[in-house]
Amino acid sequence: MLTEVKPIEHFKDLVSSAIKHQKIQTNEMAEFYLSSLLANFIFTEKLSSEPLAITYIKALGSGKEVQIRHMKQLGDLSLFTSGFFSDSLKRKIVDIDYYMSMGISSYSYVASIHKEGRSASPLSALFSELAEKFGLFVDVLTEVSEKSRLTSSKDILRVYERWLRTKSAQAERMLRELGIEPHNVSTSTLQ
Repeated sequence: MLTEVKPIEHFKDLVSSAIKHQKIQTNEMAEFYLSSLLANFIFTEKLSSEPLAITYIKALGSGKEVQIRHMKQLGDLSLFTSGFFSDSLKRKIVDIDYYMSMGISSYSYVASIHKEGRSASPLSALFSELAEKFGLFVDVLTEVSEKSRLTSSKDILRVYERWLRTKSAQAERMLRELGIEPHNVSTSTLQ
């Protein structure tokens, strides 16, 4: 008998497992948000072809409701891309640092808007946590990606290059599990 697995349930299990494996302190709301984000990105129409900076500028020039929507989408896209496709960013004009900065900035902006005029808004707290722990949540999504077999966890060099660029605790842990002690090396050319 075949049973239907709903994407949100599938990703909730993977996200929860990755958060526990990486010993990240977070709340249920952030965990659910990450699971929902992944379930929503199953549909490729969620991916925008517009450069992040253009979306950011458009959002800033809009009314408050549009700002919230665009900044949230920008943070979500930055988080998803950083977690699932960080290896592909090294061949782009902008790298993972750009995506991570844009995501942190976008989520911080959404948190500040939700904080206006209210004390301790749950949405303000959620988006503040997403901004503050952005790098940790990128590691969570990277682990989910690898467990979902959407990226190769066997490519040791790729994991090492990711660790060199981001100093990701999750990439470092993977290297150590493979018996490799990561060391910073200079990549400048010899003259």
